[in-house]
Amino acid sequence: MLSANQIADAIEKEGRRIGQLAEECADIATTAAECEADYKIEFAKARMTLRDEVAERGMKVTVSEIDDHATLEAALSLRAMLVAQGSMTAIREALRASQARLDGLRTLAAGYRQAGG
Repeated sequence: MLSANQIADAIEKEGRRIGQLAEECADIATTAAECEADYKIEFAKARMTLRDEVAERGMKVTVSEIDDHATLEAALSLRAMLVAQGSMTAIREALRASQARLDGLRTLAAGYRQAGG
C-alpha cells in the first residue's frame, strides 16, 4: 500500500506528465494541420494539372483515375499527414491514460484521508 506521501508525489508527477503531454498534443496538432493543408494543396494542384493536360490532348479519363494520379503525385505529403495524425492519436491516448492514472491516484488519496491516514 502506498503511503500518503507516495500518493502525493505520484499525483504531482502525473500532473506534470499531463502538462507535458498536453503541450506535445498541441504541437503535433499544429503539425498535423499544416501537413493536411500541404497535402490538400498538392493533391488539388496535381488534379488540376492532369485535368488540363487531358483536356489539351482531347483524352477522357475518369475521376478515379485523376484522383489516383493526384494521390501518387502527393504521396510524400500524404504520408507526412498520416504520420502526424497517427502521432496525434498516440499522444491523445497517452494523455487519456495519464488522466485515468491521476484519477485513480486521487481516489486513493481520498480513501486514505477517509481512513484517517
